[in-house]
Amino acid sequence: MEGLRAVEEALLSNVNIDKIVVSDSFMNTEFFKKISELYSSTYKNNVELVLLVVNEHIFSLISETETPQGIGAVLPIPHYRQEQVIKPNCNYLLLENLQDPGNMGTIIRTADAAGFDGVLCTKGCVDVYNSKVLRSTVGSIFHIPVVKCGSVEGLAPSLKSMGLKLYAAHITAGSTCFEQEFSKGSVVLIGNEANGLTKDALDRADCLVSIPMPGKAESLNASIAAAILMYEVVRKSSPPVIK
Repeated sequence: MEGLRAVEEALLSNVNIDKIVVSDSFMNTEFFKKISELYSSTYKNNVELVLLVVNEHIFSLISETETPQGIGAVLPIPHYRQEQVIKPNCNYLLLENLQDPGNMGTIIRTADAAGFDGVLCTKGCVDVYNSKVLRSTVGSIFHIPVVKCGSVEGLAPSLKSMGLKLYAAHITAGSTCFEQEFSKGSVVLIGNEANGLTKDALDRADCLVSIPMPGKAESLNASIAAAILMYEVVRKSSPPVIK
């Protein structure tokens, strides 16, 4: 992961970090001092900071941003199994063939903010650990489990067996999200940016739900649609906790 905010979030989330990579100029900043202090306070000096210092040219070669901040971290990819994450009376987002990294990252961040219990991704989705996805999550990747699954049709029976109800986003569905009653134990299905959900996914859903669009736009961005539906679930299934 790259960037000061990403490394800070990793440290604050107490995840295992293999090493921190910095440019030589970053070593001379107050930010480096802050990161060092945060590392020490997080791990209580029980784990030695493994630091790799490289020159500006090398850091620019390994960076995927146009103006690198000069800091990144190497850490293991977490692996979640479906049976670890999926439970009765919990809310999930199920993404089918979502392709845009920015959308994926924003959706994970929103699901985290809305207090959802997990994000489920079919095998056709963009890699969750794509660098742009990671940057777009702004640290939420450490707060909410993201589970890779095969397909909606393969996963739907086990979801329903736990009493979870599947709500599929559909542009012309008869029931709007404002009319639809949601309860704890909802799974919101969001499809591909260009083509929406497949027929197989729609056939497995318990309800098709649309978002009213009184304006002239043809459709909503996938991450915006997901946000609206998730917050309708939060609003109707339980009183939100205001911090």
